[in-house]
Amino acid sequence: MKYIVNALDLEGNSVKMILEAENEIEILNMLRAQNLYVLDFKPLPKILDILYSINPLKFKKIKAQEIIELFENLHLIVKAGVPLTSGLKDLEESTENKKLKSVLKDIHNAINNGVSISDAFKRHENIFGPVITTLIKVGEETGGLDKVLKDAANYLGRIEDIKSKTKQALIYPGFTFFAISGTMIFWMVYVLPKMIEAFQNFNIELPITTRILIAMSDFTRKYIVLIIIVLIILFGILKFLRKTNKKVKLYTDRVLLKLPIIGVVLTYFNYAFISEYLKLMIKAGVTISRALEILGNSLNNEVFRLAVDKAKESINNGNLISASFREQQLFSPMIIRMLNIGENTGSLEEQLEYIAGYYYNKVDYISQNMAKLIEPLLLTFVGVFMLILILGLMGPIYNLISTVGKQG
Repeated sequence: MKYIVNALDLEGNSVKMILEAENEIEILNMLRAQNLYVLDFKPLPKILDILYSINPLKFKKIKAQEIIELFENLHLIVKAGVPLTSGLKDLEESTENKKLKSVLKDIHNAINNGVSISDAFKRHENIFGPVITTLIKVGEETGGLDKVLKDAANYLGRIEDIKSKTKQALIYPGFTFFAISGTMIFWMVYVLPKMIEAFQNFNIELPITTRILIAMSDFTRKYIVLIIIVLIILFGILKFLRKTNKKVKLYTDRVLLKLPIIGVVLTYFNYAFISEYLKLMIKAGVTISRALEILGNSLNNEVFRLAVDKAKESINNGNLISASFREQQLFSPMIIRMLNIGENTGSLEEQLEYIAGYYYNKVDYISQNMAKLIEPLLLTFVGVFMLILILGLMGPIYNLISTVGKQG
């Protein structure tokens, strides 16, 4: 609930502000922590609450690198023995990102008000994610907060690197597809009609392949704008349904995983992400069941999310981790084998680290060699298109040569 507060600072200056708190006692504690004397406060009227909630900072983004640097700095602050509240205050004053500044201020005020560190960060779980808030809770409970903050920074850096490599690997196929599509449209709209027009002027009989090309060219020229608009609308509808309908997201994610090259990149990315995450959680002392529960909420791919949820249920029923993952028929034999070795030797954390590194290197290799990997598909695609053009154009040329020969 939000309150309008009137207070005085230590110099007797009037201070007016809007604060969010659970109750009146929390308001008093927050103001006392800021060395302010309360004059009066009252709940914010409903209409003002609605207007206040329309915060332009909501539309600003906090970059992943900024969050990584934040946890690196917090690790150093806690390790040096500096009170966390003082460190948060310093970071709040030094950061240039207004949204991050607002978040740090809220966390600082919450901790000053007696809220636990993990609960203060959990208020912004949409920014930090459930993985980080869970780590902070574990670190707070075990007294190893500085180590956990360092692990959090390393984890975020590693995941961001994997995401970057994956995006790099997927950009080239996307760019190539649009480039070839643009070339085909250019041929159909501008080049082909001029060539066909030349054939028609000689009054020669056109073969069926040429007539099909003419029909395709005419259709493309007449409806190219409509085609583009329809494709944009369909793309928007599909994107909306993927966000709102789990069945649509599951089906489309399955299709994406079966695509050549792209499916391999997405599969390897999820293998690396899952392994990196589980390694971190096990290292922090989180139970495998709880780790898989949080992991399921962190995965963007619905196919892998369902597989992780089913694996968690199987483990809860007493099955081994490796056997539970094998049941999903989604994870590679190498992953199952390494999980089995880790369970039998008590080295699960090391095996997961190996798996994460292995598939990270796979994604990195694909991103560096995407041009070579996609070349056969491009040659096939372009070859089929050129074959259709040649078949459509060679017939009229042959007929034209025959007609001229007879006339001669």
